[in-house]
This record gives sequence, structure tokens and C-alpha cells, in this order.
Amino acid sequence: MKWSTDKLREAYLSYFEERGHEIKEGSGLIPDDPSMLFTSAGMVQFKDIFWGRRQPDVGRVATCQKCFRAKDIEEVGNTWYHHTFFEMLGNFSFGDYFKRGAIELAWEFVTEVLRMEEERLWVSVHETDQEAYDIWKDEIGVPERKIVRLGDSENWWGPVGDSGPCGPDSEIFYDAGEEYKCGPDCEGLACDCNRFNELWNLVFTGYEMDREGNVTELASQNIDTGMGLERVSAVLQGVDSDYEIDIFRPLISELKERIGLNTYNDDQVGLVRRIGDHIRGAAFLISEGVIPSNEGQGYVLRRLIRRAVQAGDRLGMKETFLTENLEPVYDTMGETYPELLERSDLISNVIQNEEESYRETLTEGEELFYRLASDLSEESPGAISGADAFRLYDTHGLPLSFLKKLAHREGLEVDEVGFKEEMKKQRSRSRAGQEEGDALHTFVDAGETEFVGYEQDEVEAEVLALIVDDETVEEMTAGDEGFVVLDRTPFYAEAGGQVSDVGTLSADSLEASAGDVTERKGVYYHGLEVEGGEISVGDKVVAGVDSARRRDTERNHTATHLLHKALIKTLGPHVVQSGSKVSPEELRFDFNHFEIPGDEQIAEIEDIVNSVVLDNLPVTVDWVGSVEEARSIGAAAHFDEEYRGKEKLRIISVGDFSKELCGGTHVDRSGDVGGFAIKSIETISSGIRRVRAVTGTGFLSDYREKRDREEELAGLVRTGPRDLVERVESILERQEELGEELERKNQRLLTTVKDRLMEDVRTEDGVDVLSARPNVDSEDLQKLADMIEAELTGVIVLGTSDEDSASVVCKVSDEYAGKFDAGEIVRESAQVLGGGGGGSPAFAQGGGPDKSKLADALSTGINIVRSSLEEG
Repeated sequence: MKWSTDKLREAYLSYFEERGHEIKEGSGLIPDDPSMLFTSAGMVQFKDIFWGRRQPDVGRVATCQKCFRAKDIEEVGNTWYHHTFFEMLGNFSFGDYFKRGAIELAWEFVTEVLRMEEERLWVSVHETDQEAYDIWKDEIGVPERKIVRLGDSENWWGPVGDSGPCGPDSEIFYDAGEEYKCGPDCEGLACDCNRFNELWNLVFTGYEMDREGNVTELASQNIDTGMGLERVSAVLQGVDSDYEIDIFRPLISELKERIGLNTYNDDQVGLVRRIGDHIRGAAFLISEGVIPSNEGQGYVLRRLIRRAVQAGDRLGMKETFLTENLEPVYDTMGETYPELLERSDLISNVIQNEEESYRETLTEGEELFYRLASDLSEESPGAISGADAFRLYDTHGLPLSFLKKLAHREGLEVDEVGFKEEMKKQRSRSRAGQEEGDALHTFVDAGETEFVGYEQDEVEAEVLALIVDDETVEEMTAGDEGFVVLDRTPFYAEAGGQVSDVGTLSADSLEASAGDVTERKGVYYHGLEVEGGEISVGDKVVAGVDSARRRDTERNHTATHLLHKALIKTLGPHVVQSGSKVSPEELRFDFNHFEIPGDEQIAEIEDIVNSVVLDNLPVTVDWVGSVEEARSIGAAAHFDEEYRGKEKLRIISVGDFSKELCGGTHVDRSGDVGGFAIKSIETISSGIRRVRAVTGTGFLSDYREKRDREEELAGLVRTGPRDLVERVESILERQEELGEELERKNQRLLTTVKDRLMEDVRTEDGVDVLSARPNVDSEDLQKLADMIEAELTGVIVLGTSDEDSASVVCKVSDEYAGKFDAGEIVRESAQVLGGGGGGSPAFAQGGGPDKSKLADALSTGINIVRSSLEEG
């Protein structure tokens, strides 16, 4: 049987479905877990079940999960099987079968369904796990020599993130043969060489680990397995590397052809594979709404694209090329993951603009490097400091290895120790910022909170838990700040771009403000500040949101849906949401488009939205069971990965105009939006635009503010609001006339100064030389030098000063190019002034703060000219 990757994926899920497993959709790549950047394993969506915080609906589940592991990024291209993005097949048992069941199912699938040769299969177990060892040996019949006991580093799995479920594991390996081992010191199953390919990891999740590393037994024994789809496909398709399987081969072939490689060495192989992996990984991240940035998931995406560009550069690709290789990704993965096709324009836009931006940054970084290198004296070459090297890396994207090559060419070194210290400092700052931004670190097992906020602004609730300083407490009193968990709440928890509600908790002896509400696995954590009285676990309280603030938020959220549809109608179907924020004050909507919309397009967008508002269409709610069902009835599902795995999905429809999956709060009719106006549209990153808009009370406030500013401006220019534009145009015309008149006078003045300076020109060894200190502004110094150069052939060095500093310029005529260097002359002169400067051999400028030494600086410049004459 010929095994395609699609067929393997289907066979796996069918096998486990036939054996009583419910097939669930994989979750998105961006997890609902602040301790993790990405979904890195199939068990992530079931973490709370493993932990005992949530009861499972069924005892057996199987999935195919999209995964992303940033920690493997440095290995990509160096091995046959490391990837950033990959697919993981997994079967899970929640208190159903345990070690024996997991091992029997895995062995049957590998040997009877996939028909792998048993003599090629090896297994590993944790060194303390005698039970698993005995099952493999006595019940499955694996020879003892092929069962290897390994320690924690190899056969203990988890937790995912900084805490959570974990346990010993057992792995199944495929032996490619003796000829593939790395040498006589090969460590066998523990070795990273190409002989043993890990196919399947069976994790016996019976423990949990806290943030301090303490391990305790879980109440329920569970199974979590992970089979790498790409790795198993490589074995079944009879190829050495994951990069040769059917879903990777077209992309690698496309890259080789575009780069022009017919034959290539091991280093080039690794670079091509790195580019292919990173293009694929970037496409999947962007399809889930990740945009390049300097933090979080966006930083990883930016790093992916930049590493691909760097690899391309090493292969001679000096122009943008990444987006030209996306088609094979869409062709091989688009049917299984349609979000790639739906967001292909966004993916291409983001990658293209990020590559262009990075190439510009690289050029700027190299220029900065050479400026730093030139400042190091020849007598004491020294090294590029760690701080400077890190700045070139962090700001300009120059890798340390590339910096070392540049430094070597200049006879310099790079302070690697200092560079690593700066890297540590940045990571510490990043961790501190993350901890500061995430005030809630303690979670409770209190059962899911009933959210009643769609229907009610106020409700009586019971206090289930209180948290102060990351510790659960029984009571909070006046002045205390922390979090409260209620059995039911009208407070919307921040999600889907909508900010959380704020409001109050009250009782006979309690006055408290609540806000910053977050939801984790169905439990709502309300930020709480007790202003008076006390609150205890078990108390009954009245929880009420700020109704006026909620209504403003609802207006803005419904308007966001209308805006998105209006953008598509006006700009085209390629428009895809890449982010949003809905608050009482305004709505913010990020989308992809190749340019900022023009004034006419903005007016059309506003007209479309306001037309729907005036039509006063009904806003209705429907519930469905899956993303596919939502799509089947025409609902838009932006970043639908965040909805996958949920039992009920909410659809918001505005008449027949708009239909979207959404969990936010909305108005009852479109007329309740009360007017819509765009305040601004700006660029926030390459190819991504941000709209800021207002509705309702914000719309009215914005109108009044503009009206008041217009009247104020009209008063300043002594006219009425109706005549304001004509009056301002008249003032600007007069200003332009005065500017032109001033420029003519300045030009006549510079001509006079030039004529006077020409009398001071000296001829030394046949070369015209002028050094002078004219009484002109620093802005006019270059103009004056240009005017003088037109009338002499030689070298001009001019200087002037103002209140705070002195400036120097130098020009060298074309006839003396190579004999005199304007850049050198200015650098040396500016150093006398306590500053710096530079430029080309023909023209340079600089300056410094010590204007009292301007005469010495000019003398230094002329002395360099004379030294060059003497040498010539």
C-alpha cells in the first residue's frame, strides 16, 4: 500500500474511532493558556482534564493537532526531522485505559495497520517503569535487547508550560539501519543521529508538577500519546527525511529550482530545508492572526521570516523571494486546513512586507556596523562591544554569526561574552514584563461560572473563592485587592478583542469595585478592590456591571462587525481581520490591505455602515455545534481556531448584512449603534492597517469636539466657520510667497559670501584649497560649499557655529577623487569638536558640541590636505 500523508492521517483517526474514541477537532496554534506561546502538543486542549479541573465528556478521544515549537527553531535544517510547525496524531484516555491499553493499541496500529517490520522497531521506557517494561517484554513480545531503559531527560514527559500534568513515557522507534548511526560512540535511542526515528510517544500521565518542581500523583490515571505525522510518513514513504515526503517535497523542489541548485552540499541542503520549514510555519501562524512584532508570538513569526531571509542570502537570494514559494504550501495543505487558502492574501502580504522591511533593516545594520568599526582606532583594534553587537542583533536583525564574519573582514572581534550578557538582560526584562502584565497566577477548582451577561446587567451570586497575592483566602476586608470567583456573573470577561466589564459587588456590609475580568476554562476571575466592609467565601452578593459602559461597548462591537463587512464590500474580498479591540470609548479594527484607503473609500465605508444603522435591522443570536456548521449557514469565522473544540458556538447576525461567529455582547438592533464615524486609519506594520472609529455617545462627542475646534480655529484666523478653508488657503499662499522671497534674499546673501571667500582661495601644489569660517547657518553650509565648488577645482573645508554646537563640511572635486578623502577630513575635524561625522570621499559633514575649538578643527582638516599633498 502506498501511504500518502493524508491517508495516514485518515487511517489513524479511523482506527481509533473504531476502538471507541471520539474524534475531536484539534485546537488552534494559539492556546488559551498564558503560560504557553503556542500549542506544542495534542494534549494542550485537554490539560485541565488531565489536571482534574474539568470532567471529560468521554473517556477516549483522538485528534490530529496542529503544533508549533519555537524551542526547536535552531535545529531546523540541521536534522532530518526537526520542524517548527508540524502535525501530531494523538489518542487520549481520561481514566479509561492506562499503560497496557495504550501499548497494545499503539503496537497493533504500527504493526498491523501500517505493517511496519517488527524487526525494525525498538522501544524505550523510563528507567523506573518496570510495569511498562514487562508489558513490552512479556505481553507484546519485544525482545529485551530492543527495550531500552532511559532517564528523565529522555523518558519523562511534561509538563507543558511551567506547571501541569506529567509522567513517565514509553517511545516507539524505527531503526533505519546500522549504516545511519553517527559513529562508534552512538548512544542508540538516546542519540539525535539519523539511525533511530522516534515514531510515537506514549505518556502515562499520572502526576502533576507545580511551578516549584514538586511532583504529586493525580487523582486519575490518564494516557496522552503523540505520533509525529511527518516522521511516520517518511518511514512509510521510504524516504530518509521528513523534507522528502509528499507534503514537503513540492515546496523543497520549488525552492531548489528558484534558487538554481541542481546539486548542493550538506550546508545548502540544511538552508533550503530551513527556508521551507519557516515559510510553512509562517503561513500557519499568520493564518491564525499572528502578525510580526517584537514580543510574544509576533516575535517568533518575525524571527522565522528573518531566518528564512538570512538562509536565502547565504544561497545567493539577494532579492525578496519568500512569497513566490507559497503555492506549494497551499497546494499540499490547503484542503486539510482551508484557513490557508482563505487568508492567502494576508499571508502573502505579511511575509512580503516583512521581508522587504527586514532587508532594509539589514542594510541599515551593516552601515551602522561599519560606522562602529571605523571608530575603533587602528592602533588598538579591540572588539565590537557586547552592547553594540546586541543592538545590531536586536534592532537591526544581524545574527551574531554574521557579525563575526563582518568583524573578521575588518580585522576585529566581537565581544561574545558581553553579547550573551545583554541577551540575558533582555530575557529577564521580558520575563519581568510578562509577570507584571499577568497579575493572576493562581487558579481554583471551583466549577464553571454561569455567565448571564447576555441577558442581565445585575445578578445575585455566591462567592466561591477569593485570591490575594496568589493565595486563596477565606475573607477580604477594606483596602484588600485580589480576585473573586462567583457561581454566576453578568461580567463579560475580556475575550475576542472586547474588554471586560467593570462594575460593583455589594451586600449589606460590602462595597467593592470589580473589573479586569478574565476567564480560564470556564471559571471567571474578577479583579476586586474592597472599598468598605468585608467579603467572605460563601457570601451572597449582588454583582452589577456599569450599564452605561456596557451599552457603549455593545454599540462598538456590533459596529465592528458592520465595519468588517463594509471594508470587504469597499476594498475587496481579500480583507481579513488581523486583530481588534472593542472598548466603551472606541473600536479598533486591524486588517490587511496594500495601502491606506483614500478619502473617497473611507467615506464609502462610513456610508455603508451608517446605512445599516439607519435601516435599524434586527441583531439576532443563533447557536451551532461546530465551525463547519457555522460556515454552512454563511457565518464568517475569523480565526476560527479559537472556536474549535467548543460544544456550542454563537452566531451574531445583523439582518442579512452580516453574520459572524462571536462571543461578545451586542445591541438588539443596528439602529442602537447610533451613528458611526472613522477617526483615523493608520499603518501598524507592513501591509496591516488599523481603523479607529466611534459610535453612539463617542460619535456625538467626536462631532462636538470637531465643531468646537473648527470654531476655535476660525476665530484664530479671524473668519467664520463657513469661510475657514478659503481663509487658511489664503494664509498658506501668502506664506509660500514670503518663503520664496526669503529664499531669494538668502541666495543673494550666500552669493555675496561666496564671492568674498573666493578671494581667500589658495593654490598649493596646483590644487585650489579653501578653509574658512563663514558667518552662515549650519543649514546653509552645504549650499555655500556647492556654490564654491562650481568655481574652483580642489578641496573646500568650511565651518560654522550656532548656540549649542559647531558644524564642518568638506567637498573634494571629481578631479582629485582618490587623492583626498572628504570623509576622513570631516571625521578628524569633528573629533576635535568632541563629535563625529562622515560621508563619501567627495562630500562629508559632521560636527560636535565644543564650538570653541572650531578654528582648531578647520586647521586639522587643512593639515590632512597638506599631508596628502606632501605624500603625493
